[in-house]
Amino acid sequence: MSSAPSPAPGTVPARICPPASLAEVATRIAGSCELVEAARQVARRADNVLGLLLRALTPQEIAVMTAAGCRADDWTQVQVAEDFDCFRVRRVTFRGRCAIGRCAGDVEVMPGIKLPSGLSDCTLVDCQVGNGCLIENVRFAAKLVVEREAVLLDVGAITCSGAATFGCKQAPSLGCETGGREVPFWCGITVDDAALVARRRADKAGLLAVGNAHAAYVAALTSPVSWVRRGARVVHTERIHDVWIGAGAVIDHALEVQDVAVLSTADEPTRIAGGAAVTSTILQPGAHATGGSIVRHSVVCEHAAVEEHGCVESSLIGPNTAIAKGEVTASLVGPFVGFHHQSLLIAAFWPEGKGNVAYGAMVGSNHTGRAPDQEIWPGEGTFFGLGCAIRLPADLSESPYSVVQMGCSTLPQKVRFPFSLISVPVEALDAEDDRVPRAYNEIVPGWGLWANAYGIVRAELKFAARDKSRRHSIDYKVLRPGIMRQVKQARDRLRAVDGSKRVWLEDDIDGLGRNFLREESRRKAVTVYDQALTRYALRILLGEREGRITIPGSAELAHELLDELLAATSFAERMQRLIEIERGNAGLVEDSKRRDDERGARIIPGYADAHIAAADDPVVRSAWERVRRTEERVAKVLA
Repeated sequence: MSSAPSPAPGTVPARICPPASLAEVATRIAGSCELVEAARQVARRADNVLGLLLRALTPQEIAVMTAAGCRADDWTQVQVAEDFDCFRVRRVTFRGRCAIGRCAGDVEVMPGIKLPSGLSDCTLVDCQVGNGCLIENVRFAAKLVVEREAVLLDVGAITCSGAATFGCKQAPSLGCETGGREVPFWCGITVDDAALVARRRADKAGLLAVGNAHAAYVAALTSPVSWVRRGARVVHTERIHDVWIGAGAVIDHALEVQDVAVLSTADEPTRIAGGAAVTSTILQPGAHATGGSIVRHSVVCEHAAVEEHGCVESSLIGPNTAIAKGEVTASLVGPFVGFHHQSLLIAAFWPEGKGNVAYGAMVGSNHTGRAPDQEIWPGEGTFFGLGCAIRLPADLSESPYSVVQMGCSTLPQKVRFPFSLISVPVEALDAEDDRVPRAYNEIVPGWGLWANAYGIVRAELKFAARDKSRRHSIDYKVLRPGIMRQVKQARDRLRAVDGSKRVWLEDDIDGLGRNFLREESRRKAVTVYDQALTRYALRILLGEREGRITIPGSAELAHELLDELLAATSFAERMQRLIEIERGNAGLVEDSKRRDDERGARIIPGYADAHIAAADDPVVRSAWERVRRTEERVAKVLA
């Protein structure tokens, strides 16, 4: 039996590098995919898409099937495979042209449980069924292709409009609810593709090329039939319409599946289950929509999930991100975002992801009273704390790995200080600091580098351990060239102050946003940023000496920093400094965990018995292991 091409079992798809231009995005859209190939296959031989060796039913077979309760408007319109077993077809009504493959052997209906293949208690209208399928209690199936070894069990209706586009004929606005950042959807779209289209709105020629490529793509994949591919299982679901259900996919107790591409492979099965309702959406391989979730007009990228009554509308959810219980609307959400509670995220342009939206966080005050047209650009690794309220517009894209403290209400602003803490003031301001508005929060730049060193090490470890994506290129390193350039720019702005003040505002230091900065925090941030820049530069220097530099531009930045921070020092002295810094950072990681241990033991009875001690913690041990490896590497290059 022939079918539309798909990756061979066990084949790992090539990771896709970020596009450099909209013209490159247009080229990617124009590339073929399995939906386009399937549409071409239907066009070549509409009456026998599966390439079966077909024949007419014999009078004896018709008599056996009629006695088993089968009916047909015209038996001559029903064709079967050469070795068709008519005894495995019972109480089936055929209308229009139907093709039925060989009914033999058993088929797996759930892990570890197999049933005999065959057809029973169904109404089939213009359907084609491959070899070894089980179709039972399907009250109405029309304009449907079912590939071999697929299962349809207890289904209300599975149909096609005759011009299905499987969620690809749409271009929602990602990052602005009222429009202006429209991104066309296609099956192979990545977070980087979507981010470039949403960001580069001034490139009219590029946008036109993308639009034309997308229109041609949709025209090429438009299908007169719905598809259920090899080994897919569709069970206990009432309404299915205009769907592409990929190989090995599972649709189990879904509430509704309509205008959807469920892309799937045998080793990356995609799943819609547990009362989920999915409409006008693309689910990439390994994605899940479960637990009463609602997904509309969206893309759920590979190995992402919408679960536990989560609601996603007009958004793209990046790989390895899970949306649960809360709401995401008109947003581009990158990889590894933790969204596990009842929270809100609206109009967010967050392609870097890797952050967290805690319980009760309201990141979505996008309505000005005139229109809901404001947006937020969170930075990579941004942590929105419990119950915080973020007013839009807001730009934190140059403040990666920053934390908005629990209960904090922020004003519209642009903040440009990496690893910052934005919090309600811990200590009251002096009376003479009356120029600070009461609604302002306090910012502590660089806080994450010294007070939350444990979190940075843990982030790198968990991203590497939890990454299931095969098509996206995700950099797990936190201290990398792009972020370090932002750190250097932030440090330079903190250094270049005019005069001496106890409290600094945006008018004094660009990038503070609508927050205030205490002088002691400014001095501390300069020291911490310098330490981070030195550490990064020395790491690169060591890698360069070992011949292991692979990131373009990293060596140039490192030498620039070393000329500034460690001028007139030898290579050996610099390597000794690297070891000292690595030991100091490992000490910060351990100390931050030990403080948690000590506080917990003071408050919670038996805390130490239920928690891993700092010395045994895997994150702490990983930090000290880095020290050991650095010492070995330095000894080797100095030998």
